[in-house]
Amino acid sequence: MQEQKSACWICGSGQLEPYKPSNISSGISARDFAITDVNYGVTGELVKCKTCGFIQCSNLTDVLNYYEDLEDPSYEATRNGRALQAKKMLEVLSKHAKGKKLLDIGAGSGILVEQALEKGFSATGVEPSRWLWQKAQERNLSVFLGTFPHPKINELFDVITLIDVIEHVPDPVGLLKDAAKALSPDGIIVVATPDIGAVLAKILGEKWWHLRVAHIGYFTVETMKLAASKAGLKSIYEGRAKWYLALDFLLTRINGYLPEYIKLPTPKFFKKITIPFNLGDSMFLIFNRQIEFPPKA
Repeated sequence: MQEQKSACWICGSGQLEPYKPSNISSGISARDFAITDVNYGVTGELVKCKTCGFIQCSNLTDVLNYYEDLEDPSYEATRNGRALQAKKMLEVLSKHAKGKKLLDIGAGSGILVEQALEKGFSATGVEPSRWLWQKAQERNLSVFLGTFPHPKINELFDVITLIDVIEHVPDPVGLLKDAAKALSPDGIIVVATPDIGAVLAKILGEKWWHLRVAHIGYFTVETMKLAASKAGLKSIYEGRAKWYLALDFLLTRINGYLPEYIKLPTPKFFKKITIPFNLGDSMFLIFNRQIEFPPKA
């Protein structure tokens, strides 16, 4: 872990206060950064900005190598449900998109890219995990290995998606600025991320399932919009992300909260049943530029 930084990643204030102590019991590895990690409530030390309310893990920022080594077979096993989720997200963002050129940052194995292609987009993605990138290559999807900005991605896009990505980076405003630079004149940026201000997050407290080692930044809708404004973006749509997962996957995670004597059964055929659910604790926001593009001289 790195030495703790003293400033808020969103507003730059040095007024940070303890929010949650670290409860990482041993050294961390790439397994802790899996998309399907179930060690809910386990995080590094979290601090909260007294000025804007953003919550961050200041001493766990050098994490790229963990993402590069990440392997997650359980993620691929739920591909069908995640594809349906991507399709539904595309239906919403298509109402705001002025063009069909899409970039997915943190593309995983290319699920959203694949669905975007089926919907008529010209779609590409970028992903740091070698294992997930390889899965995308096996499907002949245009996903580049690495992070954004990427040397092979130097064009403008009508849609840039950051789906469950921004909570993983130590410079969210910088990422949004880089994305904004890659927008076409009428382009939009789509962000889905956990909402620590949601009612369910407050009810579950330190047992909330979005409290994970891999999540180093925790947004409310207000701090997400503040980060976007710092990047020259304004909100044009605010909603909630709906998820589609196999029933056995969902019940396995619910069982993590239940005592042994009332755990729910997960027969094999549950793998074939995909259900929608919306717990109201993930935001889905769409942004465009605050300023005219290109700016007047």
